[in-house]
Amino acid sequence: MPVSNTTYKEVKSSVNTIDLHGALKISDNGRFIVHDDGEPFFWLADTAWELFHKLNREDSEYYLDQRVRNGFTVIQAVVLAELDGLRTPNAYGDLPLNQLDPTSPNENYFRHVDWVIQKAAEKGLCIALLPTWGDKLNRKYDWAQGPEIFDTQNAFQYGRYLGQRYEKEKNLIWILGGDRDPAEREIAIWRRLATGIGEGLGKGIKPLISFHPQPFDGGSSS
Repeated sequence: MPVSNTTYKEVKSSVNTIDLHGALKISDNGRFIVHDDGEPFFWLADTAWELFHKLNREDSEYYLDQRVRNGFTVIQAVVLAELDGLRTPNAYGDLPLNQLDPTSPNENYFRHVDWVIQKAAEKGLCIALLPTWGDKLNRKYDWAQGPEIFDTQNAFQYGRYLGQRYEKEKNLIWILGGDRDPAEREIAIWRRLATGIGEGLGKGIKPLISFHPQPFDGGSSS
């Protein structure tokens, strides 16, 4: 909901529906996203793929406040970003991984990711979190920069790391795929990543996981 006659510093956080109604899940009929108490969740998302990679904290908070002001409920962002996200550092000079190794995350980089996720939660926003863009598994498109770094073993370890790190964050919706229609080898890797996330979150926490396919030829409907 737009706020008229309001300066940036006066923008207030939106209502945190997760605190009010509980975590998100799929409805019993499999057609909707709802809260634990059955209250429907309205998904109005803005795509900010490079949020963790490009913006500093001041700019991130300004962006999040503007999205609250515009009535958005979800921000879609990627941990290992598309635009040379493995070899170009973030706004603070930090790369996400040590030696391009998914089993060796850079703590300083992930502290910034933590901050953005938590700041979004404070403002009543969910983060649709992509652990990686698809080019880290498959560089088949001309624009893809990669490099391809994942296999079934390190994908599981990376997923478990993320699950453990964010087990207490209630505003996350996990998204795999990263703009790819996976071949059989990649399907196995994505599944191991998902399994790792679930194991990292621990018993009693069922992650809400979706998939971002390549939109050509009908996308997810094909």
